[in-house]
Amino acid sequence: MNARIGKTSVWSFGTLSFLCGAVLTFSGLTYGQDAEAKPDLTVSLKSSELLRPHQDITVTVTVKNIGGSPAPKSDCRILIRNGHAPRETVRTIKKDIRALDAGGQYAFAFSIKLELGLYEIEAVVDSKKKIDESNEANNQTRIMIEGK
Repeated sequence: MNARIGKTSVWSFGTLSFLCGAVLTFSGLTYGQDAEAKPDLTVSLKSSELLRPHQDITVTVTVKNIGGSPAPKSDCRILIRNGHAPRETVRTIKKDIRALDAGGQYAFAFSIKLELGLYEIEAVVDSKKKIDESNEANNQTRIMIEGK
């Protein structure tokens, strides 16, 4: 971080001193931003209930930036797998995620028709680890859905 102070004037009145006309410039930081602050992307999944086979369910994916600085554009990869061995991938979905301000979020939904059985839905944000985050361990989540 570089700092520069421009023209200044110091005025003294008895025991009080004032610094007037100071211009302080920081490069690489925005006002109020911590030099160590980083984005932190998280992902969550929510689905409608599967009541019978061959029924469409809706899965909602929410990506949040819970970090202290903006996150650039990223991606979210969703894998839908059989829940039992051999755990074959049934479908893969990839979604581009727009840049997110600190505290921002982006949600999207998709529908899928599942057969009888147990299914795992996994979502991973920033799967290629392109974004330097404060916590890389919270970029994925899974839910299980049972086709009754």
